[in-house]
Amino acid sequence: MSTLALVSALKDHSEDFEFYPTTDEMLSAVRKDIQAILSDPFSDKYPIFSALDVGAGDGRALMRLTDGDRYAIEKSLMLVERQDRSIVTVGTDLFAQVLLDLRCDVIFSNPPYSHFGAWSEKIVREANAKLIYLIIPVRWQNDKSLQSAIESRKAETEVLAQFSFDTPDADRRARTVVDVVRIRLDKHSHNRGRSYRSNELRVDPFDLWFEQHFAPQSTVADCSNLDPKATIEARAKKRISTGRELITSLGLVQALSDFYQNDLSDLVGDYERICGLDPVLLGELGVSTEALAKGLKLKIEGLKHVYWHELFENFRPVTSRLATKTRQRVMDKLQASMSIDFTPDNVHALCAWLIKNCNQYFDDQLIELVERMTKKANVINYKSNVKTFAEEGWRYGRTPEIERYKLDHRIILECWKALDYGYFGDQSPTLDSTVADLLNDLMTVANNLGFETRHEAPAGRRAWEAGQKVLFHFTDRKTGQRAVAFEAKAHKKGTLHLKVNQRLMCRLNVEFGRLKGWVRNAQEAADEMDISVTQAQAAFHSNLRLGNDALLALAAPLP
Repeated sequence: MSTLALVSALKDHSEDFEFYPTTDEMLSAVRKDIQAILSDPFSDKYPIFSALDVGAGDGRALMRLTDGDRYAIEKSLMLVERQDRSIVTVGTDLFAQVLLDLRCDVIFSNPPYSHFGAWSEKIVREANAKLIYLIIPVRWQNDKSLQSAIESRKAETEVLAQFSFDTPDADRRARTVVDVVRIRLDKHSHNRGRSYRSNELRVDPFDLWFEQHFAPQSTVADCSNLDPKATIEARAKKRISTGRELITSLGLVQALSDFYQNDLSDLVGDYERICGLDPVLLGELGVSTEALAKGLKLKIEGLKHVYWHELFENFRPVTSRLATKTRQRVMDKLQASMSIDFTPDNVHALCAWLIKNCNQYFDDQLIELVERMTKKANVINYKSNVKTFAEEGWRYGRTPEIERYKLDHRIILECWKALDYGYFGDQSPTLDSTVADLLNDLMTVANNLGFETRHEAPAGRRAWEAGQKVLFHFTDRKTGQRAVAFEAKAHKKGTLHLKVNQRLMCRLNVEFGRLKGWVRNAQEAADEMDISVTQAQAAFHSNLRLGNDALLALAAPLP
């Protein structure tokens, strides 16, 4: 879709919040400056860094600026849907968001010019980043609130370039002249022509916020023994455990959000009352600004941690459908987002990211699983594929470039080690962790293909003996009866033998062929794989996909 067509669609859905994509020239100016500041002085490689784009649009600026962790705040759900799967949406409304705890290296923003001043001021005051890059109208230097924010952070500003949106290379033209402004918040120095940077910020944004809202002037006291985070976590957990009836009636997201806001209000109210006392009295009691600020910061971190963790526990029906490595990758992303404010908008944005990415992960992990089991003895060509595979291409653990094939339901895999007998080889055998991951992933993919395996014991928790078969069952979702999904035999020499349920292998092969683009419909699958059209129809598009109802389930009251 062209940018003009996209803008038209945004207007039709009342989601055009001044979407003017940043031009390539502007992004090139930002990239050049980032490389000069963040790159290794002994390398010409472009640096890897984390970045947050506030008002990210369809994510094109983030994709151009960094290959590191990408975070976005974007109000338009249409534009969020168009963002690359690597971009984690951590909020929808900047002014309902707190940036203090969202740590990253660079913040970039091309804000709505109708209120760029308030937008930019909030970013500067709350940014927990080394560098800020803003694409803002040239009149920014006359904005007193923005200049005050820059001064409060003791920041350095520099105009890198000046551009107009009224040029042929602008995807959406406007009669606006803008500066590309770099605002530097980190401590750095120059010595003998070289620049030395620090990860430490000149002014911590949380300290600035605390000083503006509380700022009692009292003596310095020791706060090294404080453990306020554990205290507030215990209080929040108690509120959740005693509020299960409210969660049932309101729905998970709304109830947890209400709990969080109540806890946060109580917490801030406590500190406001303390700071309303006479500073002299606070000094006599040994209470200091430093101790109060540290205590409040730790408590807010603990509060967010409890509520995000409670939400993530309810993601298990989704994350349990992910293979081992994929699940860890997704959970790492979710854990990294626990510093953002716990609001319904942020929760729904994160859930939307999870669903969008999980659907892709479900497909990717099926392909990866089949390719891990692709060995010469296991491969059967499609009927239209007359190519033969030379023995040399399979040597030394290599897999030749092959296509249009399916797997036999009998699988033989050569592993470095299938069973572990301990360091001295005198212990009862346990399954090697790599082999266990493979079998667990096979159960996960089988479950996604409609074979209920969620209640089966993981491979590593079963008893194993060399050459003895171990059965992995599934439950038929229609009849409730159990049947064998696959059986596995592990041998001392390192081989693993699998015998997979033929109906399961049929679905695995059909979906693999579809995802690889080798078969376009059930009829082609039937012709190529020598199966009936009925079997092919049952298998085609059988891999799990999550819909928006997964989001609604979190919001709906529980029965």
